[in-house]
Amino acid sequence: MKKTYTVKKINLVQTPIEKAWDSIEEINIDNFLWENNGYKPTTKAKLFYTDTHLHVSFKSYEKEIKVTYYNMNDSVYKDSCVEFFVNPDPTKDKRYFNFEMNSAGTLLLGLGVDRNGRKMLEFDDYRQFFNIKSSVTRENLNDYNGDYWTVEYSIPFTFFEEHFGKLNVVSGHRLEANFYKCGDSTRHAHYGCWNKLTNENPDFHRSEFFGNLILE
Repeated sequence: MKKTYTVKKINLVQTPIEKAWDSIEEINIDNFLWENNGYKPTTKAKLFYTDTHLHVSFKSYEKEIKVTYYNMNDSVYKDSCVEFFVNPDPTKDKRYFNFEMNSAGTLLLGLGVDRNGRKMLEFDDYRQFFNIKSSVTRENLNDYNGDYWTVEYSIPFTFFEEHFGKLNVVSGHRLEANFYKCGDSTRHAHYGCWNKLTNENPDFHRSEFFGNLILE
């Protein structure tokens, strides 16, 4: 059954982004699949939008993290990782983006209709383009002893439109998406999702299990 999440609209001129997040409902990534090792880190996501951007935030409660990759489109899913797969216009196109990000904010980004033949997207300045903020960095990784780590970024609607054509970004517009938590090569491999998948083997690239995101 597809879950539905209402994406609140925020005016960042009136409300600073730090305050904006306080009013946003959390998404729980609480369906853990395919592994029976008992590792199910509490992980939450939040979304809001403005006239120009879709804003994304993740918080994952992990005592121990792994960060190996620092270059765009490295295999960040093997690290402590959160992922946002999104189709910005499902009535018109079956493709979706996979935004995969480790706890240091390293991004893997692709576009396609399924796991096979995905087009990997490259940016020289991807951290600046998506305004990526991560609580963990290459410099402070060895000092990590927190209860949780966070990543935050924003996706320009013009980026979506570059690949999907003009979007009708108004109240009621529907996107399809899923949110994931994973760490294929961490001490305890784990695979969590928001909208539950039913495939027997690990594979997040299953858009038939995406939930609905409805713009407020």
